[in-house]
Amino acid sequence: MIELQKVKKVEEEAIKNIEKAKKEAEWIIEKAKEKAKREKEEIIKEAIEEAKKLIKKAEEEAKQKAKKIEEEGKREAIILKEKMKNKIEEIVEEIIWEVIK
Repeated sequence: MIELQKVKKVEEEAIKNIEKAKKEAEWIIEKAKEKAKREKEEIIKEAIEEAKKLIKKAEEEAKQKAKKIEEEGKREAIILKEKMKNKIEEIVEEIIWEVIK
């Protein structure tokens, strides 16, 4: 009978230890999940900030390229205008010479 009580007591202690270990494991898992969530949110925040920086950089580069293209277009327009002006002057001169003849 005493042996049976000892076994029962050991069994109860084992069950208590198992429950205690289970609660500790659940607490550890919960804390790990919370930490993982915080780290994930921080990574996402950093990724968003980096993406914003990259977008801003791309926008600045696009503005610079657009400005350069606009300046080149203006230069080409001026050159074309001068060529057309010279061509018109040549044609006018030819017409004048034809009229004078």
